[in-house]
Amino acid sequence: MQSENRRFSRWLLSLPAVALVTLTGLGCSTAGLTAQGSRVVAVYETPPNCQVLGMVTGQGGGSFGGGWISNDRLIEYAMNDLRNKAAAMGATHVQASPPQLGQSEGTTSTATVIGTAYRCPH
Repeated sequence: MQSENRRFSRWLLSLPAVALVTLTGLGCSTAGLTAQGSRVVAVYETPPNCQVLGMVTGQGGGSFGGGWISNDRLIEYAMNDLRNKAAAMGATHVQASPPQLGQSEGTTSTATVIGTAYRCPH
């Protein structure tokens, strides 16, 4: 019985550490820029002489932890996601719309960017 109590006590003491690791992981689970995504150039205007590959959507944050991330970081994560997805389509460039910020429980928790992926000659 005492060994069960000790195990339970250790388990209870470990809860704050598990919560911290989980919450820290939420911030890290947002989109990082891949090597391929880093080669995609984000542009404001339609690039000339380029083939349109299609629409692409980038998202950052989410209702589970997104409210703890600054708006700037949410937008950065959405742009990273957009560039990564454009790269997966074979794009060299992506033209993005202004970010749309979404709210959950009164705080900004998501950023969404819609864009057009292009393959441009080098």
